[in-house]
Amino acid sequence: MKKLLFIIGLSVLAFNIYAQKNINQLPDTIESGFYSVKIGNLTTEGYFENYLQSGNWLTYFQSGQIQKLEQFKEGKRNGIYLVINRRGYIEGQAEYLDDELSGRKLKFGSGGKVLADEQYKNGLLDGRKIIYYDRAGIIQEESNYINGLKEGATRWYNSEEKLIAEYNYKKGEFDGPKKNYYDNDSLRNEQDFHNNIPAGYFKEYYRNGQLKIKGYYKEGHKEGEWIEFSEDGQETKKTRYKKGEKVK
Repeated sequence: MKKLLFIIGLSVLAFNIYAQKNINQLPDTIESGFYSVKIGNLTTEGYFENYLQSGNWLTYFQSGQIQKLEQFKEGKRNGIYLVINRRGYIEGQAEYLDDELSGRKLKFGSGGKVLADEQYKNGLLDGRKIIYYDRAGIIQEESNYINGLKEGATRWYNSEEKLIAEYNYKKGEFDGPKKNYYDNDSLRNEQDFHNNIPAGYFKEYYRNGQLKIKGYYKEGHKEGEWIEFSEDGQETKKTRYKKGEKVK
């Protein structure tokens, strides 16, 4: 799962970087009128008004197939932004307002399947964000953002659509319950956080649902009595802590 998340993350990052680097990156400008320039194997065409890009701008492959569509107003990207691969599939789609992402942004994988679906406001993630598994179109991660920071519950699923983790956030930091699950839907562990610091009870379970470990955190440190159990429910070990240090 970590490897797939990394690959998808790189794909989304690449689209973000590509979008940013291609704003107004032309070798020259003109005062007004039609403009065309060849950069490598691509040709970019559009119109200038008062030395500023305006209206629809298109970038083509050598075959004449469109590779990119973007819309400008007074030199700033405004409206739809599309990136299309050589096979004719859309790789990325976004909406801009005054050069900032604003609205829905989509990242596509093979066969036109959606890999990521995000909402933006003033250039920052704001609203629901969903990441999908490429081969199945199944949700891998769903979360919510406010002003670029995670807010509320974020959930992760495996490729069989089973919930494997659920973390709660407040202004981008862990805050509230944090839970992980086995692939048989039973709870693996649960822990509370406050302001990104472990605070409150911690519990870990066996696959059969039997409690394995229970303890308590105070200000990020183990505190008080921590107890371990066998898979059949028998207490096997008891340890006391104070500010994270074992007490003899």
